[in-house]
Amino acid sequence: MAASGAPLPRCDASGQSFYLTRYTGPAATGTPPTAILDLATAPATGAVAIAPIWSGAAAPTVSAREIGLTPPNPPLPAGASVAGGMGKDGYIYTMRAVDGDNNWDTSPAAGWGSAAGGGWRSHTRYYEMLRYGRNGVDNLGIVSGLGTYQTDPTDPSTLVSGAIDLRLGPNFNAADIDPVTGIMYLANFQTGGALNRVFKIDVTQTPPLYVGTLNLASNIPGAQSGDFAIDASGQWAYGIATTGNVITGTSVSYRFNLSSGAVETLAAVSPAPFNSPYGAAARLPNATDKLAFYGLGTRIMSIPAGTVGPSQSTAGATSGDAAACLPKLTATLVCTPDALVDAAGNISNCTVTLDQAAPAGGMAIALTPPAANPRYTSSCGSSIVVAAGQTTASCSITATPNTTPGDGDVTAALALATPAATDDYVLGTPSGAEVRIRNDDVDIPITPVVNLSCTPSSLVDAAGQVSTCIINLSAPAPAGGSSISLSPPPGSSRYTSSCTSPVLVAAGATQSNCTITATPNTVIGDGSVSALLQLLAGPGYTLGPDSQASVQVNDDDLPIDVGDAKRVPTLSAWALALMGMLLAAAGALFARKRHQG
Repeated sequence: MAASGAPLPRCDASGQSFYLTRYTGPAATGTPPTAILDLATAPATGAVAIAPIWSGAAAPTVSAREIGLTPPNPPLPAGASVAGGMGKDGYIYTMRAVDGDNNWDTSPAAGWGSAAGGGWRSHTRYYEMLRYGRNGVDNLGIVSGLGTYQTDPTDPSTLVSGAIDLRLGPNFNAADIDPVTGIMYLANFQTGGALNRVFKIDVTQTPPLYVGTLNLASNIPGAQSGDFAIDASGQWAYGIATTGNVITGTSVSYRFNLSSGAVETLAAVSPAPFNSPYGAAARLPNATDKLAFYGLGTRIMSIPAGTVGPSQSTAGATSGDAAACLPKLTATLVCTPDALVDAAGNISNCTVTLDQAAPAGGMAIALTPPAANPRYTSSCGSSIVVAAGQTTASCSITATPNTTPGDGDVTAALALATPAATDDYVLGTPSGAEVRIRNDDVDIPITPVVNLSCTPSSLVDAAGQVSTCIINLSAPAPAGGSSISLSPPPGSSRYTSSCTSPVLVAAGATQSNCTITATPNTVIGDGSVSALLQLLAGPGYTLGPDSQASVQVNDDDLPIDVGDAKRVPTLSAWALALMGMLLAAAGALFARKRHQG
């Protein structure tokens, strides 16, 4: 991992915070200057609070042109800076400042007094870019195309062309990074520098790359300027220029346009307490119309007017630089949909959304996951990572399918956990979500189907002739029974019926009976009749295909057929008289014999 470590901590958007690099000159020639990186927070009034990030960090990485004082001494570590800005990735990118740290190559092979004409010809430290992170400093090397130098001080043919020749100094002393494009605007607004040129650097390239020059319409006002800061829209850079000495000189705020190069003088700036340059400037996260300037203290500028407030006491330094502190990201949470049923395929997607893209390495967002429950499963754990460059990350809550009636509803609650003060995000609204898992397995009443049958379907008009009619349900009758409406058979002297409407099927039963009984008679020729019984539609049941039945009552009293009978002969009157006399004689004879015996 690079020495710079992770990106710098972000700031609460409600505070006037910025990064302040305090530059302390070296104690002896050949010793690099010391940089102290702090997070400064300016209250509405009073002293500025300082929270240290690191002090005296030195980059173990060195540029390809790094040359030691006197070989075989090791190369010098990266020094400090007075011209930088905050990159979109959360690192400060800043130009190396040279102050006594072996200003140019004084090695015996190409010394200042050598026949080669001086080692300054190969000096490149002014062109080197540093990167400040949470843990320290990286030297990113020479900005490609920015400065002029020779790779061999003795050979003019090794000249590397650049946009400006600063081998003899002075340091770049003003810079900021456009928060919209991520391009650094770099200047040397002091004696020996260029007061009407600003150099554009793409800090995302390796090594950083010079991409053009912004030629200002005029010099900045005054003899020199300290640092400048670019507004949140990326349109204007604001600075404070000075003229004259620290006692009798004057200062004025100004701005230049990043597109057109127009320069505007804004407002007079009173000494505080002296007329000295402000070596550090930065945007503030709490308001787009406020900038912080640091010199002998910290002063807040209101833009676009360029008016500057009173000085607020701040820890001192030989010089300094400042960079914006990126505001903390805001995280929100939404689960869609917020209601499921306990059936297959019911999933709620829970999305954590950041209001800005996650930085390099991604951003872990702490979660309070839903409690374990057999009614659902969840892929939402104790944290979720939004990948670098992305704004969202998702997990899910899935309903567990079941067919259990009456198991009720449950709620899966997911929330963003409260971040630590050192985390780079804050909670927005909404920060929690509830997903309701509903029971969709209700007890659905079964509507029975009713059918009718009568057995037997044919009777005769004799004793004991009965047809039993069954009203049959396809499912048991509910509590209270089922009341079945029917149209009973019409009244008739040929039969009687117990089938009346309604017929009650008892709770839990599936059928009820009634009867049709033939009326016995011996009347010949009274014919046949039909007893029709019919079910009627009603609540709580449906009619089946057999919703009516007919019982036939037939006549069984048929007449005797005499078509083949023979005539019996009869006696005439004289024959009957003769028969009578014969019978009387026979009777007298029979009586005498009994008397004699």
